[in-house]
Amino acid sequence: MAAVADVFRRNAHHLPTMMLTKTDAKFGNVSPAFNNSYDVFVNLRDAGSGRGSLVEFVNQHGFLEKTSNSNPGEYLRLFCSEAVLPGSQLETQEYVGQRQGIVTPVASLRRFPDVALTFYSQRDYYTQDVFNAWVEYISPMRIDNGAYGASTETRRRATNSFRRMQYPDSYKCSIEITAFDNEVFRHRDRLKAQEEYPTPQITNSITYYLEGAFPSNIVASPLAYGNAELIKTTINFKYENYFIDRTSRQPNGYLFRSDGQWRDIRGLPFRRPPAQAQQPAFEYDQPYIDSKMAQDDFYEFDLQFRDNYGMRKESNEDPLVFGQWYLVE
Repeated sequence: MAAVADVFRRNAHHLPTMMLTKTDAKFGNVSPAFNNSYDVFVNLRDAGSGRGSLVEFVNQHGFLEKTSNSNPGEYLRLFCSEAVLPGSQLETQEYVGQRQGIVTPVASLRRFPDVALTFYSQRDYYTQDVFNAWVEYISPMRIDNGAYGASTETRRRATNSFRRMQYPDSYKCSIEITAFDNEVFRHRDRLKAQEEYPTPQITNSITYYLEGAFPSNIVASPLAYGNAELIKTTINFKYENYFIDRTSRQPNGYLFRSDGQWRDIRGLPFRRPPAQAQQPAFEYDQPYIDSKMAQDDFYEFDLQFRDNYGMRKESNEDPLVFGQWYLVE
């Protein structure tokens, strides 16, 4: 007899859709995520700091931070009104006729499409100046003697001016885009009188780390007579690559993290062909973690977890065998 569809083999066709949105159901974090809780951090200090750096040049346009190496990204994160979780694209090649009548597509190149971030403009138009300064740093105007010029008027009147690009390492930085849910406080903290601000907890989240990012296009911001509207500036960023980390807060309060713990190490095994010689400079093996190291790491994490989140374990089982956790009221 022919096999039936997987949904019927698992008896999943009777599951009411409404149960997926109930946070107290046994399905836990299967509930859908919302798109209005996120954070965007443009870390300009990744491009370096000190004299002649990108962050110093941008801060010279901020009026309040002319001599400081403070990071403008800490301020801009408050005004990012629209963001996206980056996508990825695989370019393919097709091999025709290797098997008669069959076209075989294979992946040949991975591309990372541009990311567009939209920021509200402040009353002093700081957002426009930051990103325009970033682009100006990438392609600065030089007057006839090769200097940048002491003022805008000097650069405007220079007849023999020219532009020369900076080295990529000096203007590329990292961007963190994090989407998270709104369960930022423990349930027992919500029931207390809000005499003081409760300590937030790490919640369900996904973070994209964009490496080697820089602005490639500043979209024009329209102005018009009529009803007043907020001015927004959209910036398109190009970047080299991205990496992903994720956290998951379980219904029992336990926090799972996609990286950095002994129990969840990700890696692809490297298999060298028998005829290929080993290349120590380019080849690294998956680190081996024995049970003693695992226990030490778990005990250290256990103490921190209990202190931060008020959790206790019911039994004295070996830490490698997870017991039941409960909140300390």
